[in-house]
Amino acid sequence: MSKTFSYRRKEVVHGSPGAGEMKMRWPALFHINEINAEFQRITTHPLETTFMARLDSLQPQLTSAFQKKGGVTGQKLAKHLQILQEAKGDVHSKRAAVLRALCLYLGEDDGHLIHEYMDIEGNAIPTDMQKWAMGNYAIGKENGDPGHHDDIGISVDGAIILDNIGSAGQACTVMLGVIYALNLAYPNELRHYYEFIQKVLMGMDGEKLSPKVLGLKNKIGVGL
Repeated sequence: MSKTFSYRRKEVVHGSPGAGEMKMRWPALFHINEINAEFQRITTHPLETTFMARLDSLQPQLTSAFQKKGGVTGQKLAKHLQILQEAKGDVHSKRAAVLRALCLYLGEDDGHLIHEYMDIEGNAIPTDMQKWAMGNYAIGKENGDPGHHDDIGISVDGAIILDNIGSAGQACTVMLGVIYALNLAYPNELRHYYEFIQKVLMGMDGEKLSPKVLGLKNKIGVGL
């Protein structure tokens, strides 16, 4: 995949093929380790190691900012703050809770980040995926055990391009890699979330920030 990178990037950037077409043309790319490698080829930044380390290190500051948020947003944040308080040693649940809370804090719907499903029967899930351009999905276990899933994956243009991902937090991380690998635009409904992830969490091209993201960056003391 490294040897064919230049050819593939030219095809992706200039040809703008769909996700399904890319998966047919380059099936080897659609594995977590290759998405990680592709992201580093494009940006020179390691994806998962940087993302997870920075997310874990900023968790206390982000949690403090979330706790101080009032009004309707504060009420929405409460369930994720409760998960953070009760999860203790469950790092996967904590990461997912922080990322979901981040969306809410920035005025966006965390349901656009991780689409939760409980019913694995029928055509409801594939039909629903046609309604959103890209995102992570998590299919809950039949016993309703929170934080545990039968499947977690990524869908783009209605097609599942990665499945059986280890955790919702990892899916969110790999989703960033998919966006770069396929040269996709950030979804408008999560533009502030992805701005924070790219420019603050990953530290890429962070010179100019929107007021919302800049305000959160200042609150958590990044770069101060």
